[in-house]
Amino acid sequence: MAGSRKSSFIIALFLAVAFPAASARSVEPKPAQPPDPAFEDPDDAAVEEGSAPILVSVTPGARALDPVAIPSAYCRSDAKVCSTVVDVISRDLTLSGFFKPLDPVSFIADMDRESLTSTKWEDWFNVGAKYLIKASVEGAGKGNYTLSFRLYDVAQKKTIEVKYQEAAVGAKNVRMATHRFVNEVIRAITGMPGPFGGRILYAAKTGNDTKGVFAMDVDGYGKSRIAAGETINMLPSSVGGTVVYTSFAEGIPNIYVNGQKITRDGRAYRGARLSPNGKDLAVAADDGGQCEIFLMDLEGNIRANLTNHWADDLSPNWSPGGDSMAFVSNRSGGPQIWIMGADGSNPRRLTMAGYYNSTPGGGAGGIVAFAGMDEEGHSDIFTVDLAGNINRVTQDQGNNKDPTVSPDGRHLAFVSNRDGRNRVYISTIDGRYQFPVTEKGGSYSTLFWAR
Repeated sequence: MAGSRKSSFIIALFLAVAFPAASARSVEPKPAQPPDPAFEDPDDAAVEEGSAPILVSVTPGARALDPVAIPSAYCRSDAKVCSTVVDVISRDLTLSGFFKPLDPVSFIADMDRESLTSTKWEDWFNVGAKYLIKASVEGAGKGNYTLSFRLYDVAQKKTIEVKYQEAAVGAKNVRMATHRFVNEVIRAITGMPGPFGGRILYAAKTGNDTKGVFAMDVDGYGKSRIAAGETINMLPSSVGGTVVYTSFAEGIPNIYVNGQKITRDGRAYRGARLSPNGKDLAVAADDGGQCEIFLMDLEGNIRANLTNHWADDLSPNWSPGGDSMAFVSNRSGGPQIWIMGADGSNPRRLTMAGYYNSTPGGGAGGIVAFAGMDEEGHSDIFTVDLAGNINRVTQDQGNNKDPTVSPDGRHLAFVSNRDGRNRVYISTIDGRYQFPVTEKGGSYSTLFWAR
């Protein structure tokens, strides 16, 4: 029985990741297919120890949103560029989960009597603004644009100096220059910079039987292709610009680094994750009828079997410091989240509840995000700390899967079909503020927030 369980699990797992059954274009939300399906045979699915449902409520964050006024830019340039700058500021601050941009309709200030550096404080105080951001844009055509930004504390009637208040950029870099400024605004108010300008990698269908690997900016813009073609490419990750993914280009799944195949030993590889220093890989691969987690170098040489257990172990994900990794294992019966040292030492179970827990993603402070699925196939996002305390991120919002934690540990990205189509969402780590960042539905899966 144990052998059949292992075999059915690893086969079902990879088929489900390669060919997700749920359609991104369905009108009504449908139960998500298991991200890491069936550790157990269907006829042997009795509830085992630790498979009780996860009964926790969404935990609200403690921080109230700071109201911020963002008037139209002082525009001596293309109107579209000026509008883009203001839109990026407003969108980034909203997605951050720290600010509430005020409706410009409420503004009473006479902008013709103000300037980038001159402000009538009472006009902004009276509309409820705690902070005020002004921008100016000069330049035209496809040449350089000069961007200037200012951040003001309305209550204190003072300027808050931040980095990247001035920028001279080409048309293609207007958004990035604005992201950099917003990140510094977030740093000035919260103590840590924002995540904007970063990239999220994902897999998506390119045909009935093919998948590609793509990337987009954290705010959902700037999509680009990393790997496509008449095959299945999936399970991407990236550290320091190095991109790793799994591909069926040669029939069996192999690991590719920056487009080059590095595995040549005939094993079926089930995914890989780069270490935070970009020098090592944690890979999941078949090993004598079961799935193990190995340590591998970037040339494809296996250095160690980290799990070396009769159970199936997969989906490794490094901690930010590189000293440990979370993974999925069925060694306790059903699929649960485990953690071990980077050398495979001291494995221990993190989640003690949940029917089907999968796709762990590590973040700062020892927080691990994962997808938890109930017996009806409904999936939600949770986080668990190193003491095993679980927090629910999503609840009664369709099916939610494939979480990835931002490098600073303050945000999550995940896939949700809550409006009847699969879209990528950004959430604060506690789940209090959640926003879609992709406009159209798509077959998004296995997200990874680039480091």
